[in-house]
Amino acid sequence: MSVSLRSSLCQWFLACCLGLAACGGGGGGGGGDAGSSGSAGGSGAGPGALSLTVTGLPSGTPAAVTVTGPGEYRQAVARSTTLSNLATGTYTVSAADVLAGTSQYQPQPPAQSVSVGTGAGATASVVYGSPQPVRLSLTQVAGGLAEPIYLTAPASDARLFIVERAGRIRIVRNGALLATPFLDIDALTTTDGERGLLSMAFDPAYAGNGRFYVYYTDNNGAITVARYQVSAGNPDVADTAATVLLSIPHSNFQNHNGGQLAFGPDGMLYVGTGDGGGGGDPSGNAQNLGVLLGKVLRIDVSGASGQPYGIPAGNPFAGQSGRRGEIWAYGLRNPWRFAFDAGQLYIADVGQDQREEVDVAAATSGGLNYGWNRMEGTACVGAATCDTAGLTLPVFEYGHDAGGCAIVGGYVYRGNALAALQGRYFHADLCTGRLASFVFRDGGAAEQVDWNVTIPGSVYSFGVDAAQALYVLADAGASATSGAVYRVEATVGGQ
Repeated sequence: MSVSLRSSLCQWFLACCLGLAACGGGGGGGGGDAGSSGSAGGSGAGPGALSLTVTGLPSGTPAAVTVTGPGEYRQAVARSTTLSNLATGTYTVSAADVLAGTSQYQPQPPAQSVSVGTGAGATASVVYGSPQPVRLSLTQVAGGLAEPIYLTAPASDARLFIVERAGRIRIVRNGALLATPFLDIDALTTTDGERGLLSMAFDPAYAGNGRFYVYYTDNNGAITVARYQVSAGNPDVADTAATVLLSIPHSNFQNHNGGQLAFGPDGMLYVGTGDGGGGGDPSGNAQNLGVLLGKVLRIDVSGASGQPYGIPAGNPFAGQSGRRGEIWAYGLRNPWRFAFDAGQLYIADVGQDQREEVDVAAATSGGLNYGWNRMEGTACVGAATCDTAGLTLPVFEYGHDAGGCAIVGGYVYRGNALAALQGRYFHADLCTGRLASFVFRDGGAAEQVDWNVTIPGSVYSFGVDAAQALYVLADAGASATSGAVYRVEATVGGQ
């Protein structure tokens, strides 16, 4: 090889190496390479950087800043930082309101554009202003109800569907409670103990197929899941014919019936069942994979199998001898309410003597054991210590020392009343009626807030409508029709 050719190849190789070092994509804050390809060896060549300063928030409070830019670049920023390895171009710095306790901090500016040049540094700042107090309140939207115990609505439907425990589903349309029930199965159930009609769920394809599902205890106590259909001639009335999908014997005790149905993001129907009742799970149902009590079940109600329901692929115990294929999770005492959000499943499991708990896990994680009756929350049952191997412990719990007796799980807020409430899981307690929330972050319950709002009477449930507004349902017990539904409202500062 000639000297001149060897020299040319070396120069070409060096230029390529330097060029490749300035190519590619990556995250901010000193992550992988990102930026525009630059010429070799020149002054100022290479990727750029953005120094972002965030001020005005209490110490330890994360900001809500997002930086977007060329090449689908996106980086969440929680505090002052420098984003490096950035491609040349225009970046948008967007800042959202932050809620710390019951105070809201608003950013200035909420959005700004910053130009990042090749090999150059740019700066931007977000300043959060003085805190403004946030207040939650309750606005009554329906009254004259008999133990309202659940609320929901089909997608894109402005009506509210309210479940009364005695066996009726009522409709609120245009702010008025309709006199004729949507469905009345009073003859099929009883309100002895904790029994009754406990919840309902609309099929994700309800607008086309008119199907919905109800969860009730029959007159012998059996937990029953049945499918109904709206009538062809009146959207405010359902046909009375039903197909029973599940009937789970539950005759020994009147309590711990579970009570919720909900479709998951996978289109499957999830069912929360209690452990069968009595103190301490005397039959050992919660840990027994051969029975359906003390579980969250996952079933396919699409009808594709030709049966009332099918066992979905991926259920953890499907096809295993001595184990029920319907089971998705176990080790639960009385999962009265659960909710899906952002790929997570939140289960509020009612405790016995010591602890109330909320369990949070990936919605795709089947086969988890939540510990009952070996554990109640993070406390061992009947012993100072116990084996926690293989158990999924709660992310949030509280004791009964402040008057609490039974957690009432709600939903992660996704409504429009206040942007700063987004992502907060709301819950209450049957006995105290206190409205509270937390944010699930980094595997735990962060930003726990007591909103200093007491729900009138005994709080039975939360609900959300088609627009994701949040409701609470309670009954003062003053009469047979003293139940009411309240919408959660938010105000900031002097608004």
